[in-house]
Amino acid sequence: MKKRFFAAAGISLALVLAHPAVAQQGQHAGHKTTSPASGNTLMKAMQSGMDKMMSMKMTGDPDHDFAMMMLLHHQSAVDMADLELKKGQNTQVKMLASKIKAANQKEIENLTQFIGSHKPQSASSAFGKDAMKIMHSGNHTMNGKVDHDFASMMAQHHQQGVDMARAFLKEGKTEKMQTMASNVVKMQTKEIDELKRLEASLR
Repeated sequence: MKKRFFAAAGISLALVLAHPAVAQQGQHAGHKTTSPASGNTLMKAMQSGMDKMMSMKMTGDPDHDFAMMMLLHHQSAVDMADLELKKGQNTQVKMLASKIKAANQKEIENLTQFIGSHKPQSASSAFGKDAMKIMHSGNHTMNGKVDHDFASMMAQHHQQGVDMARAFLKEGKTEKMQTMASNVVKMQTKEIDELKRLEASLR
């Protein structure tokens, strides 16, 4: 029995070492790829923001927690856009990346100001728990072409932001954060359609 176990373990380890994509797909359930090495820097930028959100301590105040999470989410989008602007070749994708970067940077400033002026209120909001589930939702595809991979990953990233904003709107208290959440839903839903169209054209 032990011999069978070690033989199976040896085979599994050999497969992982021979095909790094196997291990990578195990870590990112929503990730589909035909090129294991493609989009690695984009993946790191997206995962970095997610890791920071996952380690964030929730206050229970939906407005404060939403602002903190959206700030990290927006910064991740800026980092991804910077990579597209640096390495991308498709004019349409780069123009959209520039637009996304500018919009997110502006909102990061507003979120930073809100966090600095808003004292978290004692509450028992379910928003934080719902947001964590949302961060693990969606999927994207990668084919090794930076423009395609950016469009696919940013569409997933945007959808997570939209879903998080909608979850917040069920509990949000301040007018400023409610307005920002509504804008995220409106603007990023529109950009998701454009990103998916570009993704399909670049396969």
